Amino acid sequence: MPGLSGVPIVFYLGAMVRRRGETIEGRKRRLPYVAKIKRDDPFRPEDEREIQAACRRIAGASDHVALAGWREDAGYRVFHFATWAKARAMQHWIDRTGIAHRPMPKLGLSIEELAEIEREALAWGLNTGAASPIVRAFADARARGDEELTAFNAACDVAKVLGRPTGLVQGTVRVLLGWAREQKPEWLARAYF
Repeated sequence: MPGLSGVPIVFYLGAMVRRRGETIEGRKRRLPYVAKIKRDDPFRPEDEREIQAACRRIAGASDHVALAGWREDAGYRVFHFATWAKARAMQHWIDRTGIAHRPMPKLGLSIEELAEIEREALAWGLNTGAASPIVRAFADARARGDEELTAFNAACDVAKVLGRPTGLVQGTVRVLLGWAREQKPEWLARAYF
């Protein structure tokens, strides 16, 4: 859509230029030269920032686009540039830094960390005497006919009142209910009638 002077309207999004109505295929046709990173795994945030900085530095004032590869480019991160020299510079940077072979981010807690959190929750429940009232709150709610989630929430409320930090309440209640199922089934006998 041309503006008043007949020049296409251009929107600026950060360092990138976006032309109204331009599709990804249109951008790929306008930016035909590519550099690729062979990698399916996610990058760590600091690696993502480094890649984005390299793209901005190499592209300069011109446009570039980074896409996940598909079809023939499946398993690659593909960077499109307007000139062969910029695509080649990006490919050289990719190869020189070895960014494709850097470790992926740590996702979630390790087994050891989870076991330590469970040990600490169980120790808190047993040392403070909180295990019995928490399990009893769950069992009483189930005996009244409440659903599992409602009974779990009642047990969480008791754990909060007894001083467990809010971020640790649900995990603590899960650990204490699991412990009671194994070690003290009589505490839960009337919960599952």
